[in-house]
Amino acid sequence: MTTKKLLKEEFAKFYETPTRDNLRELLKNNLGEFPNLDFKKQWLPFPQIARHILGIANAGGGCIVIGVAEKDDKTLESNGIESLIDKSKITDGLKKFLPNVLLTETEFGDFSYEASEYSKLVGKKFQVVIVSSDPKRLPYISLSESEDIRNNTVYTRRGTATVEASYEELQSIINRRLETGYSSQAEIDIKTHIEQLKMLYSQIDKYHVRVTGGIFEAIQGLSQSAIMGTREQIPNPIYPEEGFENFIIKMIEKKKKKIEILLDIGNL
Repeated sequence: MTTKKLLKEEFAKFYETPTRDNLRELLKNNLGEFPNLDFKKQWLPFPQIARHILGIANAGGGCIVIGVAEKDDKTLESNGIESLIDKSKITDGLKKFLPNVLLTETEFGDFSYEASEYSKLVGKKFQVVIVSSDPKRLPYISLSESEDIRNNTVYTRRGTATVEASYEELQSIINRRLETGYSSQAEIDIKTHIEQLKMLYSQIDKYHVRVTGGIFEAIQGLSQSAIMGTREQIPNPIYPEEGFENFIIKMIEKKKKKIEILLDIGNL
């Protein structure tokens, strides 16, 4: 097995199952960066990290390992970082730049090696940004402007660099989205229809109010109920018998049936 193939296998193993042991093997056998794997000596400013996350997500997903430095001869050294940054602080720093659908799918792993079969890791700490990529959500676009990131921009990985996507690269990203056959327009249509249905329901009174036994002249000393009469709610005879929530439940059941038919599992 070639060392290049070994590296990719170690990366794939860690990306699928991000454990201490799998990270150890990845760091032990690493030969440098490639489009889906980035190493940083320490945490960069959050706008820079956000840019790399966007680039990796648009390139198919991958990892950023924090705590690995590039030496003068271009080889990598696992120095670790002094302390682990709280994950909530990381999320807060990134949320203004990343689409929520990407941020919620991005994981942040803490890895400490008090002991290790690979002696160079002993006593060292690392953090890893694990970037998922859903082809149905492509392209992922930046949401804010900063010195290190542009707003409304599509980033991707060109070799080991994170760059603004060229026309050809953007077409490739969009084509990967189209190959899924997924359209977000369907989601928009469903939400629109439900909101319109709620609006229609709101235009119909479920109850009529009937006032009986009231004295409508202002008579001093009488209670309000004696003056205004008894207010009674009478069901509206033309209000739909099926309530809105019951209708939604029925639609959910119909949708589940349709999915079963499409997956050919209805009789299992």
